[in-house]
Amino acid sequence: MAGVLLVALLLLGLGLYLVLTGEHAAVSTERPLPARKAADHAPDMVLIVLDALRADRVGAERNGVPLTPFLDRLRAEGAWFPDAVTACTWTRPAMASLFTSSYVETHEVVFAAEDEASGNRQTALPPDRQVLAALLQAGGYATAGVQTNGNLFPVMGFDRGFDHYTCSLDAPGGWVTQESLKAVPSLKSPFFLYAHYMDTHLPYQSPEEYRKLLGYAPEKLTAEERAAVEHFLEYVMTWAHFSTGRCDTFPLQELSEDGKEAVRLLYDASVRSVDEEVRRLVEGVRARSSDALVIVMADHGEHFWDHNLLGHGLSLYNCELQVPLILQGGGVPKGEQSRLVETIDIAPTLLRLAGLPAPESWQGKDLFTAEARHGFARTQSDSPAWNIEMDAVLTETLKLVVDERKQQVLLFDRKADPEEQQNLAEERPEAVAAMKQLLHRQRAENQRRRTGVQSEVTVDAETLEQLRQLGYMH
Repeated sequence: MAGVLLVALLLLGLGLYLVLTGEHAAVSTERPLPARKAADHAPDMVLIVLDALRADRVGAERNGVPLTPFLDRLRAEGAWFPDAVTACTWTRPAMASLFTSSYVETHEVVFAAEDEASGNRQTALPPDRQVLAALLQAGGYATAGVQTNGNLFPVMGFDRGFDHYTCSLDAPGGWVTQESLKAVPSLKSPFFLYAHYMDTHLPYQSPEEYRKLLGYAPEKLTAEERAAVEHFLEYVMTWAHFSTGRCDTFPLQELSEDGKEAVRLLYDASVRSVDEEVRRLVEGVRARSSDALVIVMADHGEHFWDHNLLGHGLSLYNCELQVPLILQGGGVPKGEQSRLVETIDIAPTLLRLAGLPAPESWQGKDLFTAEARHGFARTQSDSPAWNIEMDAVLTETLKLVVDERKQQVLLFDRKADPEEQQNLAEERPEAVAAMKQLLHRQRAENQRRRTGVQSEVTVDAETLEQLRQLGYMH
């Protein structure tokens, strides 16, 4: 499991009710890798994804209370990538990019057209794409996944390569930790464990103890504001309809500054809560495998009125494009790695550490290479109804965003203006032209690497209604 955003729509999964439809006929360009076994001392690996965790929350405090004390410890003891960017700002394409080491236009897991006659169709992970878990499995790894985001349920193809893939829609972090630790004793080394936490995703239902720890004071809010803050999903959905032009006026009372800060606090309480769950998981795994490689990351970030947006999925601004990324243990070098990296670089790095070859079709690079690079991202939101189509290209110093819907070009200085307040496009036309060339070449390469196979799933009427009641359909 964002012009404003809308994160809520991202969970279009719910496995038991989704049925797989046919795939478009095409000839795959993927070729199987020759049989290889992992290196004798291949590390056990634990990939932890914290859904919608903003990069700026790692190392932050609220009211003098650290939000991520355990992640701070991992960061100090391992490799920290402060300039990591995701390939997309909502979950399904972002995770497809992570597991297939390819950009969104390459794997084409975005959305399919809505069809009233046949129901809502959504794209799934193409069966011909070589995925990280399957390659590790073929190399001798035992594999297990614990999943809480409906975008990534088995019907969407994300269970491929996992010996065990346990799912529960939007379950709390304690369940993820419990199920992950339950799986560990049965995994023979080397093993790959993937745990996906939804605690920092809307609607920010953090445990009461962490709200109190950070100083949540609902008595300072009006009854109306408290209701909006504590049931924030409805507010975000309404804001998304308004900000994307689907309604002319915002029908709710806009939150005061105190109300907005209360929303941020509830999110931060979720951050503090999931940090504790990550601690429990990592320490439990380390009791079995003392030097297991731990990878902690987010699939995307989150808006909190930055650029007048909320949630995620409808922009490529830094607050949702940049993600935290920490690797610790397993022999990785320690210290800050300041160069630009992408989430598509994670899978080839893990294969290299396992002593396994990466497919030639993959587009990522090893995280620990020092070569200069540029980054590329795309979002089309999670539905054609939002009419969102944006591309971004990043160098070490500049970022260009092309908004096809608004016919708008944004150019930012990544070093001098990290909050992206000043659009330099008009005063630096030569830089815009050069960045557009990079973007054009990358998009052409992405399209060249397509296999031509796109899978779709159909969401039946009963499931559509359930998802609407959860706020995940519009």
